[in-house]
Amino acid sequence: TMGRYYRLSKTLSEAEVSEILREVREIEEVDEAEYSEGYSKILVLTEKEKYPEVMTRIVNIVSRVGKGCELSFAGFAI
Repeated sequence: TMGRYYRLSKTLSEAEVSEILREVREIEEVDEAEYSEGYSKILVLTEKEKYPEVMTRIVNIVSRVGKGCELSFAGFAI
C-alpha cells in the first residue's frame, strides 16, 4: 500500500467533505482516505497498481459532490 496526497481546488462545505470521504471509503480498493491540512488535501492509500482506476473514481466523486472541485497531485506520503 502506498499513499498519495491530492490538493482540492476549492474550499468545500462540511457536508461536502463528509460526503466525499464517505463515498471514497466505500471504494473497495481504497485502504484508507483522510483529509490533511484542514480540508485542503486528501490522502488516499491503495495498492500502487490500482491508483489509476481508484483516482478516476475519486476525481468523479469530488467533482460531483464538490460541484466542480478538482484534485491535483500534491506528493507522496512517507
